[in-house]
Amino acid sequence: MPTQQYLTKLCKSFYEFKYALYKVIDSLCREEGITNMQAMMLFMIKSEKAISVGALSSIFNMTHSNASALCKKLERDGLVCRTRSKTDERTVLITLGERGEEVLSRMLKNGAGISDSLGEIPPDRLDTIIETMNEATHMLSQIVK
Repeated sequence: MPTQQYLTKLCKSFYEFKYALYKVIDSLCREEGITNMQAMMLFMIKSEKAISVGALSSIFNMTHSNASALCKKLERDGLVCRTRSKTDERTVLITLGERGEEVLSRMLKNGAGISDSLGEIPPDRLDTIIETMNEATHMLSQIVK
């Protein structure tokens, strides 16, 4: 298959995956009164335990000031805590607050059908899907350094 066809199929698959994930997350977000971006940021913070605003801005491809503003809003809403790094005072670390944990817990509970669907897929198949997505992401990130 020519490279252009692969690129077209990759773009189509990415869009379909992104849209399907958006629809699932959107329904859960509406129940919690948060936006998709806030939810994605909370899930990322949870997965990293503590993460800098700069790292979040890179991950979500937004300016540092936008990431900082979003974190400030999440903090005002009691979803995250912002603290200065003990090793570098210039760095602000973001961690989940108690309310953030509660919101994510409810979202995961309310999204149990998703977990049930994933539970039907053999773990080695899920690992392969995740590996493939990571490889594709890495490959594309090398193109647009």
